[in-house]
Amino acid sequence: MDFGATKTSGEVFYSPRDGATEEDDGYCMAFVHDWKTEKTEFTMWDAKTMEQTPVLTAETMLRVPNGFHSFFIPED
Repeated sequence: MDFGATKTSGEVFYSPRDGATEEDDGYCMAFVHDWKTEKTEFTMWDAKTMEQTPVLTAETMLRVPNGFHSFFIPED
């Protein structure tokens, strides 16, 4: 993904959609940091299409440090 000249991403992680039956039926997610504004966004892309335009972008209330690791744990 191209985040732009002033943005970098942390680790990208994957979460399946509810009821997913195919390996790529879910979302790729990452925290994206903008070095110019010092703000962080949580961003999601459709894993099946991997289109450049995210399906969701949400600004976080606090800056998430670069290198922050995360993962998905499904509910049972």
